[in-house]
Amino acid sequence: MIGLWINRVLLTLLAFNTAIVKLLQMEFEMALFAGVGVPDAATIALGAVQLAGAVLLIPKRTTRVGAWVLFSTFVFATGVLFVAGMVPFGLFSLVFIAMAALHATRWPREA
Repeated sequence: MIGLWINRVLLTLLAFNTAIVKLLQMEFEMALFAGVGVPDAATIALGAVQLAGAVLLIPKRTTRVGAWVLFSTFVFATGVLFVAGMVPFGLFSLVFIAMAALHATRWPREA
């Protein structure tokens, strides 16, 4: 169970970080998504969804929902990395997808 808690904390920190860089419209992040045809508004919206997923991870009652939200956003963002030709980063990002899937499927359901 301690491993699941560590995963939850790391996933939450990761999600907040990935959301913030989009919501603050950091130059590299915006250029990366724009470079593969994602409009700026969609990148910002993705950041908002990631922020919502991060917040949903915190309460026990919604933590699995938050993990599924993040799973979907991480799949999309990883696809962007591969399309942009950033294969090493894309491969590493598969770890984030796995973390979200682990949390969504293994975290105990509320009674």
